Amino acid sequence: MVNPTRFTAKDYFRLSILRPVKTLRFSIALLFGFLLQDLSAQTNERWTLNKCIDYALEHNVAIRQAGINAQVNKNNYTQSYMNLLPGINGSLSNDITNGQQFSLAAFRVVNETTITFNTVLNADLTLFSGLQQVHNILKSKSDLTAAQYDMLDSRNTMILNITTAFLQIMLNQEILTVAEYQKLLTTLQRDLIEKRVKAGALPETSLLDIEAQMARDASSITSAKNSVNLAKLSLRMILQLKPEDAFEIELPTLVNDISDLLGENTAYTTFQTAVVNQPSILAQMARVRSAQYSRKMAIGALSPTITLNGSLFDFYTNQQKRFDTLALDFKTIPINEQFRDQFRKSVTVTLNIPIFNRWQRMTNIANAKLQYQNAQLQLETTKNSLMQTIYEADANAKAAADGYAASKKSVDAARRAFDAQEKRYNAGVGSSLDYQTSKNNLMSAESELIRNKFTYVFRLKVLDFYQGKAITLN
Repeated sequence: MVNPTRFTAKDYFRLSILRPVKTLRFSIALLFGFLLQDLSAQTNERWTLNKCIDYALEHNVAIRQAGINAQVNKNNYTQSYMNLLPGINGSLSNDITNGQQFSLAAFRVVNETTITFNTVLNADLTLFSGLQQVHNILKSKSDLTAAQYDMLDSRNTMILNITTAFLQIMLNQEILTVAEYQKLLTTLQRDLIEKRVKAGALPETSLLDIEAQMARDASSITSAKNSVNLAKLSLRMILQLKPEDAFEIELPTLVNDISDLLGENTAYTTFQTAVVNQPSILAQMARVRSAQYSRKMAIGALSPTITLNGSLFDFYTNQQKRFDTLALDFKTIPINEQFRDQFRKSVTVTLNIPIFNRWQRMTNIANAKLQYQNAQLQLETTKNSLMQTIYEADANAKAAADGYAASKKSVDAARRAFDAQEKRYNAGVGSSLDYQTSKNNLMSAESELIRNKFTYVFRLKVLDFYQGKAITLN
């Protein structure tokens, strides 16, 4: 506390300097705390389905490789157009030779050094080559299209895999919730039985039976937790996360009643949609076109080739001399005069006619035709595989829908039976064995309902995938 009657310079320094400094320290510390809290919130951000999909599409190695392959094909496509341009090349050469040689100036053999310097600029342009360059452009474009569809197929497959992993986590989490709820019921029942045993209304064995059931419930919870952790680990592996990366999942909520989600879609209509929209089919169709253009290129090699060539040539040598009347001697002509006098230009048109090349061209045509046929067969194989997969997915979805509907009825019946048995047991009429049996039946029916529910949803997502729909869990 500052005494107003004795206000010294030291007091002034403490109030005017130190207190603002302390206040500034407190403000900085508070700001730093907020920043750390915000950073922690960002670090602990939960992984939603969309976030997992976005992360995988950006970081997955297979998708990145597909993107690189598409870029390579894009470069090849650009190069196929560049091949229509003329090729221009230049060369410079310098030669120094020392030894015995005939000197025109001295008109005798002398030992001297000869220096020569050549410059050449050459340009060549293919005027016609059996349309090979045009077909090469179309082939490169088809290869690029196939690579782009391959990348899209990799992305779609990754989305389906992540969605499947999320469904597995949700399934295991639901089973864990049921197990925990069953343990809660058992715990409540154990407290009731303990009171009745102490009151002499039930034998001691009833308490032992319920404690054994609690142990089984705890084991079920442990097994369900392990299943949840393994499903999360599977998703982590799909995302290719590092062990030190934080990974807290935010699961979406499915609607309760999904009985009518299948609709009237048939396998045939789904296949008709998929065969014109699925990237795997479109990629293979592009490869068929590529093989067709490769065959045309091979046939084009039988055609004559017309090329245009132009050259610029200049030359200098120290042996190019002339007589100097003033010096009465031969002197080397200057380089600028030699370049001016010896500059040459040439234009050449060449017609190259293939006659026989050890049957290589005919072999290339035959192989290109076989590769074209193989690409067509591969397209048919891909379509047949897609049709089989869709028909199986449609049958599985319908079976899952029937199983889900049956499970709902089973759960309703098991719940009514358990409610009736619980009333009998609480009234002291029913046995402990009958009560536990009824409760276990209800738990089994609920677990089966959950499995059928998620199986049904997964089958529907597979059909959505082949119908080209966006895959969501909302």
